[in-house]
Amino acid sequence: MRLDKFLAQYGLGSRRDVIRLIRSGNVTVNDIIIRNPSLKVDPEKDKIAFKGKLLVLKSTFYYKFYKPKGVITSTKDRDLTVIDLLPQDLPGKNEIFPAGRLDKDAEGLILLTSDGELAHRVTHPRWKLPKIYEILLDKPLSEEAKIFAERGVELKEGPTNPAIIQHLDEDRKHIRIEVTEGRHHLLKRLFGKLGYRVLNIKRIAIGPISIGDLKEGEVKPLSDEEIQQLKKVLRLG
Repeated sequence: MRLDKFLAQYGLGSRRDVIRLIRSGNVTVNDIIIRNPSLKVDPEKDKIAFKGKLLVLKSTFYYKFYKPKGVITSTKDRDLTVIDLLPQDLPGKNEIFPAGRLDKDAEGLILLTSDGELAHRVTHPRWKLPKIYEILLDKPLSEEAKIFAERGVELKEGPTNPAIIQHLDEDRKHIRIEVTEGRHHLLKRLFGKLGYRVLNIKRIAIGPISIGDLKEGEVKPLSDEEIQQLKKVLRLG
């Protein structure tokens, strides 16, 4: 595989980050300083080091997890985190981290992985990975507000991307929305701008990965098919 891909999978940063590390002369292959990110390496045969530390590619882990409300999407915090809820014997528990975030008072799907490059692409706006939420509003969503939300709403840092909205019941308070960005408190701010208060947020899908029949606090490995589908939409080889 390419040297930059190996370093990204190891967790040293995004592909762009590791390219900078390589070009700065901090990486050696078989004791030779390498500045070419596209150099082909064999992790099982070549001795790859960063600042003198030998790097051994570990198994890569991919999980989906149903985050309950009140839990922080982080590896360490004073409050309860998603990692705290995982089984002690979960393979790769000490190596995985959340790919993206979900507000403390929201619930639903998050991805946990040790694949740094994949996690970077899941969250980076360049890849526009769709995320689907079911939300409850404090009052019925008018057709006018629905159209505004779908076209994009002007926030402090710029307009939101176009969204897709479906009503889930006749009272028009419970809706499903698909977005392609992950700004902080995006849904609360978007609907707040239109005069609504979001009472509940549940994420049910990230790209091709669905929450399915996961229960609160449950974790499951992604299937080989799910991993390949996710890598395909993120253009990872």
